Amino acid sequence: MWKILTSQPKSTEKILRELVSRLQGQAPRRHQLSQRPAGVASLALQATRALYVILQEQACRQEVKELFPQLYVALLFHVTHTVQHTASQEREHNQEDTAAPLSPVRFAVKAMEALLLCAGYKEQATFMMKHGRWDLLMISDTHHKGVCLLARAMVSLNVEERNWIFHHLMAILNDRDDRRYVPAVALFIQLLKCPDLGSELEDAIVEEMSGLLRDPKTVVRWLALKGLLNLALHPEKVGKLQHLLPDVLERLQEVDRDLIRKAIAVLKHLLAGMDRQSAIRVAVQVAAQLLPLFHDVKPGSSQEIPSNCGHVTSKLRVLSITLFKDLLELVRGPNRRQMKEHVLQSLVPLLLLVHDEHPNVSQVCWDTLSSAAQFLRWHQLCGLIQHKETWRSCDCLVIHFKERVDDFLGQTMAFLQNPQTPVREAAIRFLGLTARQLDQGSQDKLDAICDNLKGLQQDSKSSVRCLASQTIFILEAFKNQPPACCSLWTLVHRIRTMCTAESQLIEAAQLP
Repeated sequence: MWKILTSQPKSTEKILRELVSRLQGQAPRRHQLSQRPAGVASLALQATRALYVILQEQACRQEVKELFPQLYVALLFHVTHTVQHTASQEREHNQEDTAAPLSPVRFAVKAMEALLLCAGYKEQATFMMKHGRWDLLMISDTHHKGVCLLARAMVSLNVEERNWIFHHLMAILNDRDDRRYVPAVALFIQLLKCPDLGSELEDAIVEEMSGLLRDPKTVVRWLALKGLLNLALHPEKVGKLQHLLPDVLERLQEVDRDLIRKAIAVLKHLLAGMDRQSAIRVAVQVAAQLLPLFHDVKPGSSQEIPSNCGHVTSKLRVLSITLFKDLLELVRGPNRRQMKEHVLQSLVPLLLLVHDEHPNVSQVCWDTLSSAAQFLRWHQLCGLIQHKETWRSCDCLVIHFKERVDDFLGQTMAFLQNPQTPVREAAIRFLGLTARQLDQGSQDKLDAICDNLKGLQQDSKSSVRCLASQTIFILEAFKNQPPACCSLWTLVHRIRTMCTAESQLIEAAQLP
């Protein structure tokens, strides 16, 4: 029947428009999903089936091409609604959130695939077919990622068609329609790759992005940062994004580590697009927020964007430390004084993280230490770092900045709980080096150090247990000796011995 009805161009256009209308008006808001009339669901399914049959006919390709933006958006939101509705029903019945072979979700996705093929987007349809990318659309947790991939077809449209879609999407975003909001954002940010956006449209887009960056949904903030990266592909547009800098900096405080990584990538583009004086002023502010990320070991806790803990935190450390290094090479003039404090705060974490098990993290720490020493114009440290003399560098640091011993101790004790054995070992040794700068009147501080080390006497690694016990023994001996009899040089010799490869203690610590 549908093949006969679409045998004439005029009737085909009318039928396609009517089906689009049916799909656009078929879904209630999210809070009404459980009350959705069965007749409406059946009507939407029949409209999708009709489209699927029509789209397989080559005779109507011209009509489909002319109505492609409307068909694409209507089908996309229909897929979204079907995914949401199916997930809601399955949660109510405690079923697994999967798409059965003949489910409404899968059928809606098949209709979208037929639309791409009929409209001449075979390359995009093939791209989605590879590696199971269509499946991303059919699962509620990954639906937004599937939309981003699917939206690549839109970049090939002409300006009029894209502008129609932009204005249509912005109307949906302003209306805050829950049933279409997230996929609308996903489609919206992907279209920002288009190089020929009008100036007036760009201003409206940047204003919209500011709101998306502060959205309560983690997935929307993630998409917003992805959109900024898409805009930043065009250097001439970066200038308009600079007033979004405060919103981007706030994203460095996020729980989700993948989101923080995207925020760092955006910051690099924004800083690169600023004039030198503006970039220097911002650099000091950015540096302060990067320091806590050096020792980030928390897994991403977002349920919306799952992440692999070890891989994500390692990559996050590399990105944050690399950006910090870039900032050091950028800052000059009167801002050096403000930046110097952040540089001094970075030295202990960097000296400990050169022992990171990931070679890329260790190397970027050495590179950043070299830049930090040059920034401080500290020639002695520059030479030690150049030859990667870790413990002589640490020794040099604690002797040169005796007044910062308390800060060094606080920073080091935070690394005692690091999940990596080499980093925990390095933290124990550095505590021993630093504690020698305390006088015997600092009993409370020495007690606090020993208390923290006692917790490591139950560590799962024998090398950590051995180092902790030996350091406690040395500190207790120093603490309990009378001031007149205490030999500081003896203590220094013992601690230095702990930090050499020839030490019998280290050899014993490496035994299973």
